[in-house]
Amino acid sequence: RPALLTIPSDIFNAIPEKNATRTAFFGDLHVHTTYSLDAFNVGTMATPYDAYRYASGDTIKHPAGFDMRLRVPLDFYAVTDHAMYLGMLHEAADPSTELNRIMNSDYMEDFNAPENLLPGRFGILGRFVGDARRMIGDGTLSQDLVNDVISDAWKDTVAAAEQYNKPGEFTTFVAYEYTAFSSDRGNLHRNVIFRDADKLPAVPFSSLHSRNPEDLWDWMDGLRDEGIESLAIPHNSNGSNGQMFKLVDWAGNPLDDDYSSQRIRNEPLIEITQIKGTSETHPLLSDNDEWAGFE
Repeated sequence: RPALLTIPSDIFNAIPEKNATRTAFFGDLHVHTTYSLDAFNVGTMATPYDAYRYASGDTIKHPAGFDMRLRVPLDFYAVTDHAMYLGMLHEAADPSTELNRIMNSDYMEDFNAPENLLPGRFGILGRFVGDARRMIGDGTLSQDLVNDVISDAWKDTVAAAEQYNKPGEFTTFVAYEYTAFSSDRGNLHRNVIFRDADKLPAVPFSSLHSRNPEDLWDWMDGLRDEGIESLAIPHNSNGSNGQMFKLVDWAGNPLDDDYSSQRIRNEPLIEITQIKGTSETHPLLSDNDEWAGFE
């Protein structure tokens, strides 16, 4: 049974009436902040609060130091930081933290100082992930501390979404990115979006729990039984090496009705186009699909 995170009712916002005119709204459902490994690694210090301020029309600082502001505020927004090691690189780079001390991560202090924005810094991410995996495995880094760091970052992410949610004007979603890969390093990422925020999982399900997306769907079904509705949106399937929509399941068995029903229940949408490319199907990757191609 999933552990739950209950949000105090005094921070909720009223739910607006449904829009009968079916207006087109514009937003972003894939956003990383300083809590994501890859974002922190390239100098991102913006918090979830900064991200929501930016989306709602306020000015924030780019990592290079200049001001950024949208020409027009967005209608909806979701911070979707990577659940894998959520907040941990940010925490490990702070010399005042227990995680920094245990991981002996002095090499990351002042990680995002201007003088350290050099190509060699990118190797630090690989070193950190390798150290974390090894230390969790041998018990040097306790799972309790890891859970505490991830939980704190998750709670902060939830609080930021609730703080900036303005029903009928600017809608925020509590969300995260599930980061998994196929055996040939195909991208199997999903953005997991929660419908409500009154009751949520204590921590997000990540590839540290399982690399199998079917286990993610099982977890989402379990949350649904607890009254927590969510959906997962396949992300960057153009980078999946044709693995996002295989004709067999994770174990290599042919797809059946149960698989199809579970997937459509949890993944009713798919991301088609974003800055990293378009995810319509290329015929070279799907030679059994006569409809494969680009419009």
